[in-house]
Amino acid sequence: MLLDEVVADPESIRAMARANGPYFMPARYLVDGRAAEEAGDGGRREHVDVPRHLIGPTWRGDWAVGGRALVDGAAALLGHTGFADAASAMFGGAVVVPEQVFVNLTTPSSGQGFSHTDIPEFVGVNRSNAPGWLLQAMGVSRLFEDVRVPIVTAVSWFYRGERGYFRYWPEGRDTVSVRHEDVWNFGVVGDNDFMHHQVERTGPAGSLPPPGLTIDSSLDHDGSRWIVSDGDYVLAAFDEGEVRLSLSWKAKVYRDEAERMEVEAGIGGIDLDEVLDRFAALPDLEVPDGVEAAMGDDGFRVALAERWNGYRTG
Repeated sequence: MLLDEVVADPESIRAMARANGPYFMPARYLVDGRAAEEAGDGGRREHVDVPRHLIGPTWRGDWAVGGRALVDGAAALLGHTGFADAASAMFGGAVVVPEQVFVNLTTPSSGQGFSHTDIPEFVGVNRSNAPGWLLQAMGVSRLFEDVRVPIVTAVSWFYRGERGYFRYWPEGRDTVSVRHEDVWNFGVVGDNDFMHHQVERTGPAGSLPPPGLTIDSSLDHDGSRWIVSDGDYVLAAFDEGEVRLSLSWKAKVYRDEAERMEVEAGIGGIDLDEVLDRFAALPDLEVPDGVEAAMGDDGFRVALAERWNGYRTG
C-alpha cells in the first residue's frame, strides 16, 4: 500500500536525524551475539567475520524499540495513524501494535548489490532475547512458521538528492520488481519479512563508499556536515543533501485482542532451547550444546548465515 504524504513537516524528520547520532552499521545485528535490541549500542567487537557487501555505506539509528520511544519526537511517529490504518487494511482489520521506528542513512554509493528481507520475530523468541542473525535464520528456514508473529513495515523517505530509488519484489524475488523514484515524504507499507527490497544507487554515477569502512564505522552530524568516522579517524564528510534518509515503522499484527494477549503472554510459544533443538534435528547441521555456547559461537552463526540468510545478490 502506498502513502503519498507521510508527515506534514518532512524537514522535521531530517532535523531529528541530525540530532540523534551517531549511527551504526546495520550489519552489527547480524554479527553480534547479544539480543538484537542491544546490538546497536556502540559496543565494539574485534575479529568478526562480516561479508564485505554488508559493510556500508548505510547506517542505522533506532528511535523506538518494543513500543518505547527512545528519542524526542519518536512517540508521534510510533503512533502514526496513516501507517496503522494501512497495516490494519492489509490484514483485514487486524489489531495493530506499533513496535519499532528506525532510520537508515546512506551516503553516496553505487547501490546495494543485493536485496534482502527484514529480521522477523516469533512467539517467545524476539529482539529482546535473541540476536538478529538467529532471528533471520529462523525466518528464512521456515522451520518456525507455527510461532511467527506477522509484522507490517512502513518505509518512507526524506531525500531530495540524486537517485536513491527503492526497488522491491511484491510477488517474490524471482518475479517482476517495482521501482519507486519518489523518495521525498512518500511511503510504502508491506510485509518486508517476506518481501525482498533494496536501495539503488545513491548520488551521482560512479559514487563509491568512503574508503576504509569497517563494521565499527559510524555516521554523525557535527552541526554542519555528516561525518563518517572509524574510531578517531575521519573517513569522509558529506553535505546534508548528499545523505539519503529512510524512515521505517514496524508493527505486530493480530487477528484479535485475544490472540494479542496470548502472544504477549508467550502462550504457545517457544524458547531458545527449542530453537536449538529444531535446528539440531536437521541431519547436516552441527549445533553447539547450550544456549550460551550457541549464542557466542561464530562458527554456528556463520553456518546459519551460509544456509539461511535474508540476502540475495544479483
